[in-house]
Amino acid sequence: MRKIFLVEDDQAIREILEIVLSSENYEVQSFSTARTFKQRNLLINPDLYLFDVMLPDGSGIDLCKQIKNDKYNDGVPVIIMSAHAHLQNFKEICPPDDFISKPFDIDHLLLKIRESIMKN
Repeated sequence: MRKIFLVEDDQAIREILEIVLSSENYEVQSFSTARTFKQRNLLINPDLYLFDVMLPDGSGIDLCKQIKNDKYNDGVPVIIMSAHAHLQNFKEICPPDDFISKPFDIDHLLLKIRESIMKN
């Protein structure tokens, strides 16, 4: 079973994504803040990271940068989601493997996740 680490502060979006991704046979570990994400078990690496940009205590862009600079996560795709930011605004800071604008279509999101995981 493929594992996805999800960082999303909006409880409703987080819960919907957990349900949808679980129904697609992904194991989902979700976090509501950057702080709780940073406290995760670092010995467990997912098959994909899915980060919201705007978090109450940080930024998904900063988390992306940390993951991309971590040799233990080499090759693990990162998808960024945002209702406000645009890819050109942060791709120099952290080039994610994909970007999804909110609100998003669930089928489109699932396709992007499958494509990102299959590349690795």
